[in-house]
Amino acid sequence: MKFSTGPILLLALAAACAPRPGSVTPSRSPGTGSGGFDLIVLSTTDVHGRIRGWDYYSDSAESVRGLARAATVVDSIRAANPERVLLVDAGDLLQGNPFAYVARRQFGDSANPIVAAMNAMRYDAAAIGNHEYNYGVPYLERAVRQARFPFLSANTYRPDGKLAFRAWTIVERQGVKIGIVGATTPGVMVWDAENVRGRIRLGEIVSAVRKAVGEVRDAGAKIVIVTMHSGLDEPASYDSAATGLPSENVAGRVAREIPGIHLIVYGHTHREQKNLHIGSTLLMQPKNWATSVGVSRLSIARAGSGWRVAASSGETIQAAGHAEFPAVVAVAEAAHRATVAYANTVIGFTRTAWRGDSARLRDTPLIDLILEVERKVTGADLASTAAFTLDAALDTGAITVAEMARLYPYDNTLRAVRISGRQLRDYLEFSSRYYAGVAAGPAASPTTDPGIPGYNYDIIAGADYALDLTKPVGSRVTSLSVKGKRVAPADSFTLALNNYRQSGGGGFAMIQGAPVVYDKQEEIRDLLIAEVTRRQELKQADYFTQNWSLVYPGAPAVAGAARETLAQGPRLRIISTNDFHGALEPRPDAGGVQRGGAAYVAAMIDRAREECAPACETLLLDGGDMFQGTPASNLAFGRPVVEYYNRMGYAAAALGNHEFDWGVDTLRARMREAKHAILGANVRFTDGRDVPWIRDDTLVTRGSTRIGIIGISTQETPTNTLPANVRGLRFDEPAPVVDARARALRARGADVIVVVAHDGAFCSASGTEACAGEIIDLANALTEKVDAIVSGHTHSVIDFSVKGIPIVQARSSGQAIAVLDIPLSDGKPSGEGSGEVRQVVVSGTRPSASVDSLVKRATGRVGSVVNRRVARLGAPLARTGNQYALGNLIADAQRWAGKGDIAIMNNGGIRAGLRAGPVTYGSLFEVQPFANTLYRARMSGAQVKEYLERVVARDELREHVSGVTIEYNPELPKGQRIVSLRLPAGRTLSDAAMYNVIVNNFMATGGVNMRPPAGARLIPLGIVDLDALVDYMRTLRSPVTAPSEARIVITQ
Repeated sequence: MKFSTGPILLLALAAACAPRPGSVTPSRSPGTGSGGFDLIVLSTTDVHGRIRGWDYYSDSAESVRGLARAATVVDSIRAANPERVLLVDAGDLLQGNPFAYVARRQFGDSANPIVAAMNAMRYDAAAIGNHEYNYGVPYLERAVRQARFPFLSANTYRPDGKLAFRAWTIVERQGVKIGIVGATTPGVMVWDAENVRGRIRLGEIVSAVRKAVGEVRDAGAKIVIVTMHSGLDEPASYDSAATGLPSENVAGRVAREIPGIHLIVYGHTHREQKNLHIGSTLLMQPKNWATSVGVSRLSIARAGSGWRVAASSGETIQAAGHAEFPAVVAVAEAAHRATVAYANTVIGFTRTAWRGDSARLRDTPLIDLILEVERKVTGADLASTAAFTLDAALDTGAITVAEMARLYPYDNTLRAVRISGRQLRDYLEFSSRYYAGVAAGPAASPTTDPGIPGYNYDIIAGADYALDLTKPVGSRVTSLSVKGKRVAPADSFTLALNNYRQSGGGGFAMIQGAPVVYDKQEEIRDLLIAEVTRRQELKQADYFTQNWSLVYPGAPAVAGAARETLAQGPRLRIISTNDFHGALEPRPDAGGVQRGGAAYVAAMIDRAREECAPACETLLLDGGDMFQGTPASNLAFGRPVVEYYNRMGYAAAALGNHEFDWGVDTLRARMREAKHAILGANVRFTDGRDVPWIRDDTLVTRGSTRIGIIGISTQETPTNTLPANVRGLRFDEPAPVVDARARALRARGADVIVVVAHDGAFCSASGTEACAGEIIDLANALTEKVDAIVSGHTHSVIDFSVKGIPIVQARSSGQAIAVLDIPLSDGKPSGEGSGEVRQVVVSGTRPSASVDSLVKRATGRVGSVVNRRVARLGAPLARTGNQYALGNLIADAQRWAGKGDIAIMNNGGIRAGLRAGPVTYGSLFEVQPFANTLYRARMSGAQVKEYLERVVARDELREHVSGVTIEYNPELPKGQRIVSLRLPAGRTLSDAAMYNVIVNNFMATGGVNMRPPAGARLIPLGIVDLDALVDYMRTLRSPVTAPSEARIVITQ
């Protein structure tokens, strides 16, 4: 029998995969008939509870990582390589994010959802990581018992010297026995000393692995793999001499010193390493948090009566963009919902923004919050903490548990020790190692040591000190006093700190053995949550004391409070919204937290205006898509939104694609009623003439500053609204248009140029990193000076700068506002602007009374309609990925209403998810707000296939189907990708037979390139898509369960 040598990745990832990863072309390997095969070893490491593709800190989908996404990659490669795939993990699974925390708190005595996810993925083995011990040995042992795969560690022992866990296991593929050995970094003895004392001892890795390799060979293994939670060769983070512990990171040594190992999968250091060879051993480290999957290929050949590895190679596949694997989603769903609810619990509020982005450079109120809580609880003289992440922040408004978890992401407990003045000085000197020195040149700035992680740079409260970074470590503490008195070596103080640091974690050996004077096993994060809950309103003045600074050429004489994200002094403050979509009322997010609502957005806007007066002038702008989306707005064709925007004093807005949804006449009527300019400078007639009723720009004055505002519409508009509504219009490339309008506005006296653009991007969860999209491309393409860009369209968070141009976007539906300050001197810009995105949460925000009255009038007019109950859902229906149960349900409803054989529904017409429980007409209206009507397209089977080829022609799927299951191969040429089409009851499609295909008028007239084939007979049915969904759901048994099966499936 000969095995396929097709691409091992198969890129047959689930139908929602987008974008697909690059293909990997394997070398040919002999099949078993010629004495060999390719063994594919898939690997993950340092997952740290990232099961779902969800950022619990920002309560938003995270498309770049998560074990559920990695599972799709694994499943596809298994399907392409039957009986040739192994799956292993290199440890640190059970702790590290809110999901893992809730799994321990709420599911600790039942099925562990992390282990359940790994069982669903059919792991073959996992190494035990150091963070597996964070919640104690009993918790780890329960997880080990629940796993349907072995947790391995060859160097972990009971007090009696016996192994605490299995050292190795053997699996078999294609008749070849493969041994898997595991190991764990001995740093557990420092970092979790209290949890393992008297229960577990971790010894040296190399000798233990050597012994286990011998044992697994003796047991018949011909191929040997090591999965180990230990870095490559990096220096230990603890003092090996002081602790007496073996080295922390030894994967390289294992490869060099132990013969006969074919593959080492290692972790711990949160880096990515692929295809590294030391001797004949391949070493692989996938990226942490299930960001990538390691793919190692071992070409196994006959060697006499045995086997050998003839060649080996490795690569990684990024999880980004892949659909979440249904089986993993299912087993994690209960814990996911519990985590979302926990993370979104509102515990207090603040009237000012707290920032942590410069917390390692200067003293900040945000870090002082942690330190002062530690000092208050313990009664200690001093307190220490690290700034664990520079992404931590508290936005104005409500404070949630998630924000505290981001600020303090670890499950450390609070302790206090007694130390001397000498130990305090040594502690600060050791901490300062984080800074390597100061960069030379006129703009001198501190440089960091890449070998010292930020979490090992500690900040101390209660002592006044300065660190001179121009001096060597050991001489950097140039001043040190407590309560105004210079610290002497023999002085005595109490120091509050976490258990990790107290145990010597990070190499702070100078305090190891210091007498513990406080230890009540309280988690610091819980203490912070309790503090906010007790205070309710957090004020920086209650915590912040300027007590430390860095000294280097050009450093400020006084560090002051944290670098304010926003400018201080005279400035232009731009406050912006985008993609409001008629969201006059608050609505719950996935965790049930009420967000948005015009009255609450208005309150946040008013607060942003007031807090900078009288130093600033304010300008209120919008990034487009203002009207379309809710019954209160849609049934009045956007009039309540115009009234609201007029009341708030908007200066200008971009012309969004959905502004065209009710046709040009209605749009022009709303433009006449609006007091603000609605701008689209790149919109032209198709012959190139300017459109007289669409303004290009406007020039406004604030104080002594004249601001030119240019508006841009997305070039996607013709395919994102009914084509008939924009017939005769074209949407030009925006950069040349902006450059031209900027020159004209400068000539008219503009001091500041601002672009409002209905174009967006996607960034990291914080919106401050890894941004990509049309608005970034626009900023990069500009040649004229632009001072700020307000964006929209992508419903994302953007707080990013390109070529000195700050760009902001504030989610959608009033869930946030953006605030951007441009410093001014004599009315003209005097520096680069800076911004922030502020969440709008109902709890802790007093609504604007006047706007609230407006909202109640608008919603009251439609209340009898929107509150009608239609059905009941047993489970929530979310829009996750590109294929989901809600889309299937809508497609089924349209096929039912149109009496069709097949239905196709475009994803862009599905605008919201549904919560479990009662389903009202209003909630369904928000799912399908466009009032599209259904068409029956009568066509032959051959035309149906031609039409469905367009569904699978893109890199990502944008439609749902009903009445057909499509199997396709994305590696085949476009137009030839469909492998099979199956109709209900096992019927196949006949080229000659005639079929009725139901589509909406948006697709029927060419939207998203889905106009039916030429020759198809189009019959308008006069049925509104929303009515079809309402009527169909009323026919279903309650509670309604939406069909979740995959209907568009990748195959080979």
